[in-house]
Amino acid sequence: MKVFGVDIIKRNPDEFALVYISEDGEEKKAVSKSKLLRIIRKESPDYVAIDNIGELFENKKELLDFLHAFPPSTKLVQVAGKEPLPRLAARFGLKINARNPFDEAKACAYLVTLGIGEVVSAFKDETVIVVSRNRSPGKGGWRQNKYRRRIHDIVRYYFREIKEILDSAGLKYREEVKHGYGGISSGKFVVSAPREEVPIRSFRTRDVRVTVSAVEKEKLEFVPLSRVKEYLIVGIDPGTTTAVAILNLKGEILDVRSGKDMNLSKLIEHVLSFGHPVLVATDKKTPPDFVLKVKKAFQATLYTPKEDISIKKKLALVNDYKCENDHERDALAAAMEAYRHYKNKLENVEKRVPAGYDVEMVKAGVIKGLTLQSILERKEEKVKQKEESAVSLEEVRKRDKKIQELVEENKMLREKIEELKKEVERLQMKLYTISSEQYEKIRRENVYKSLQSEIAELRKVIKRKDEEISKLKEKIEELKRIRKLGIKGWKVVKVLRKFTRDEIERVEKEFGIEEGDIILILESGGGGKSTAEILAKKKVRAVIASGLSHVAYDVLKENGIPVIPPEKVEMEVFEDLAMIHARELERILKEADEEMRRKSLERIEKLVEEYRSRRFFG
Repeated sequence: MKVFGVDIIKRNPDEFALVYISEDGEEKKAVSKSKLLRIIRKESPDYVAIDNIGELFENKKELLDFLHAFPPSTKLVQVAGKEPLPRLAARFGLKINARNPFDEAKACAYLVTLGIGEVVSAFKDETVIVVSRNRSPGKGGWRQNKYRRRIHDIVRYYFREIKEILDSAGLKYREEVKHGYGGISSGKFVVSAPREEVPIRSFRTRDVRVTVSAVEKEKLEFVPLSRVKEYLIVGIDPGTTTAVAILNLKGEILDVRSGKDMNLSKLIEHVLSFGHPVLVATDKKTPPDFVLKVKKAFQATLYTPKEDISIKKKLALVNDYKCENDHERDALAAAMEAYRHYKNKLENVEKRVPAGYDVEMVKAGVIKGLTLQSILERKEEKVKQKEESAVSLEEVRKRDKKIQELVEENKMLREKIEELKKEVERLQMKLYTISSEQYEKIRRENVYKSLQSEIAELRKVIKRKDEEISKLKEKIEELKRIRKLGIKGWKVVKVLRKFTRDEIERVEKEFGIEEGDIILILESGGGGKSTAEILAKKKVRAVIASGLSHVAYDVLKENGIPVIPPEKVEMEVFEDLAMIHARELERILKEADEEMRRKSLERIEKLVEEYRSRRFFG
């Protein structure tokens, strides 16, 4: 990662202290504003770190002009927007002289490498690309019109090339075009993407100018470079609805929430987005298994009360915070009780920590059971090891030799870059001089490809239509056969593919089921009492089926609906209808009715006999 640290040395003329930090080491120099911008454009660092924008820029316009000169990928970071730089540097063990601009620039750069600071966001996630003439075609007669047409044709060519690049990159954009004689006099794209994601850079040729610029925001925004992770106290109330409460080590509430879908992985991910958990708390004397799993995942200290926390005490603990439900109340009460348990110890530690140490880190160590002395000694040991690892003189010489070799290699590469730039310019000149005849040839080829694609799509449509026609022809043949059988005196039978409620509703919707209809059931499995009762309510004349359940059979029988086996009747089955020989059907129905009457009389006679027997012996 490349980082530039910058601080002001003096005004009028502006002079800046520049400290350059990369994987190869660090450099520092005093530069003017124009030279600073040249170095930034040349090196394209990831970040330019400053103390505070108010110190370097007198107004917003000066800041925006400075940012417009940056490479697309370089970001400006304000390190000490909320806390003075000396105090911030001391927290992370950096000793600086506040009166030395190079010390401050170096501190800014190193703090950015630690993830400290806010990116100055001055531009929207929109980029404007303007394609226009680089020179005026002037006034004149026929020759001037020819020249104007040529330039406008070249502008149109570049406009279309850029449009293709944006399309291939999958970027969304709006376009505005101002037509001119023989082509386009200017065109504009408003791309819905930040400048660094747009694969177009500003350039100009003899006739065309392409300008790429970010769209400015109405108000500056400051986006944390990376959230400074806090040390956390986490209260948990597990269950069907799991709740979690998050406090920092000052007892401030950072977040309270609950949810039925909050499993272990989601809870861990949510808590880690706020910082490093060092203390996990529950409101129960005996911690639930879920809380133990969370504690193990975070490798944190577990806090449990001596007795289960009472509702009265919970209400007192969370009195100043509005919880959405009882689960959130219990989680927050657990966290607050844990904080109260450690409060005096943490306040005492805060008073005893010497300057240059991260106080919150020391507090976290104390909660984990470490002594203040051991934490401070560990920090001093790290500093000592760092000092002991300082490079020897011989290593410095080797490094200097390597740097010299790299400088020479860099020089050779820059010469090669210059050669390549000249080659690019030559190719650009060749590109924009493509004749209109060649352009028309390309256009015709594109139209041909487009037509070929359209023909292929139409063939697919024709194939689908042919398949539909084939199915309709089969349907027509079925209808002809049905009509022919109808003329011969055959009767229409409505077909249920399955004996289910959904299938009955489908046939009812498409064909209707009326009183006196004959129903053919192809698959009787699954039909029960309720489905049989639906047909009984419709008062159908008869049911042709085999394999009916006893329950369904009895319901139909009780409602006077005969059930005829399919093998007893002559019929032809189509997709949704069937045809049955009418006279044969009437004969079978007559026999079925007589059989049902006979069985009904037998049942009545049996009941009468039973009644007489009871009276005689009674």
